[in-house]
Amino acid sequence: MSFRIDESGSFRGTVSFLDLRPNNNCIANKHVDPAAALEASKLRHQHRAIVAQESSAACADEIHVAHVVHGAVGKSLAFKAGAVDPSLLDAICEVDLLKNGVSVLVGKIEIDLNDAAYALVEGNINTEALAADDVMEISFNGTVGGGTLANGVFAYFDCEEDFD
Repeated sequence: MSFRIDESGSFRGTVSFLDLRPNNNCIANKHVDPAAALEASKLRHQHRAIVAQESSAACADEIHVAHVVHGAVGKSLAFKAGAVDPSLLDAICEVDLLKNGVSVLVGKIEIDLNDAAYALVEGNINTEALAADDVMEISFNGTVGGGTLANGVFAYFDCEEDFD
């Protein structure tokens, strides 16, 4: 047995269904009970990849794979870097976020004498879109330049992606 209602209406009490097939985009966070038993395939997944050099070692030139995108589509959310001990004088440690070997930042993060110990410096992400099998890398590059390089340089990358 089925019926159709072609008018708007309001319910003052709770409505229960044995089965519900809502239209796309009509259910928002406020409609989902925190204890709901949702399958992982119905959610977007958020990831934080952290890459750090040895806390007592000066910034070394190296590139680390931080994340490989698994979902069909995704988005870069944030990229930040810092150091246990900042650089002195003219020394700079550049930190970059690469997607498939190419920078996705407007400009590399520079850790220098103006940055406090453990302070996070935010990178400006130019290309946010991610796709399945994109490889995200974090690159460190130190330039002494008459000073002392930062020790213990670290960075993190946040992204979200569809479950696949």
